[in-house]
Amino acid sequence: MFKLIEKEKLKYLVIPAFEESGMVRHCFTTRVGGVSKGVCSSLNTSVTNENTVENVRRNLELVCSAVGIDYTRLVFSDQTHRDNIRIVEEADIGKGITIASDIKDTDGLMTNIPGIPLITFYGDCVPLFFLDTKNKAVAVSHSGWRGTVLKIGAKTIMKMTEAYGTRPEDCLVGIGPSIEKNCFEVGPEVAGQFKESFDNWNEFIMPVGKGKYYIDLWKANKLMLMGQGIPEGNITVSGLCTMCNEDLFFSYRRDKGRTGSMSAIMELR
Repeated sequence: MFKLIEKEKLKYLVIPAFEESGMVRHCFTTRVGGVSKGVCSSLNTSVTNENTVENVRRNLELVCSAVGIDYTRLVFSDQTHRDNIRIVEEADIGKGITIASDIKDTDGLMTNIPGIPLITFYGDCVPLFFLDTKNKAVAVSHSGWRGTVLKIGAKTIMKMTEAYGTRPEDCLVGIGPSIEKNCFEVGPEVAGQFKESFDNWNEFIMPVGKGKYYIDLWKANKLMLMGQGIPEGNITVSGLCTMCNEDLFFSYRRDKGRTGSMSAIMELR
């Protein structure tokens, strides 16, 4: 499970195994403790939603300060529900928050440089946190149902191996809050894409009648990552549903698209 941290009015989540490593500063944000108003109340972290840029910057400053990160150095993703992953360098520091960004069509960010905080954004999709404890590298990837079909989690590990010499057995992984299976009902067209992509689809897809299915995105991602060689004991699943826990999380599906965003944030120490 992830651990809920409360600091004054602010609430956010951390991964105990990542904390124990002493190698990263990180969090997954909630909706609690920010300055946003209306449907984005209160800790909305995305400038693409119904909120002012000033409020979003203040929210990012609040949560980053709480975990010891300089929010002006954040590197933003540009998510399109695909499988593109960007290697982040020092020249990328601040892109999306303090300087214009050329990072486009990108759902995963990775770096082996300390002090560069990476950020990806979420409504109901699955946040994936990666920490290579031997070669000291991190990644955060946005794995919605489309990203899961495209196996962005597996591709993140492959890219870390190519770039940093990462070995899956040396990695810690966090599967963050997102929509859980009993809230994620889909039709045959979506289920069919999973069946084409995964040989073991019957382990995380459940028919519920009338051509509908429940899909367990947490299990799909966990099985995928274990298939890459990550030990099961190295994977932490939050077990928290964004749709069910309205007091803690925004939810695109629950709120019918008019909502804020949470974020996965992480940097190497």
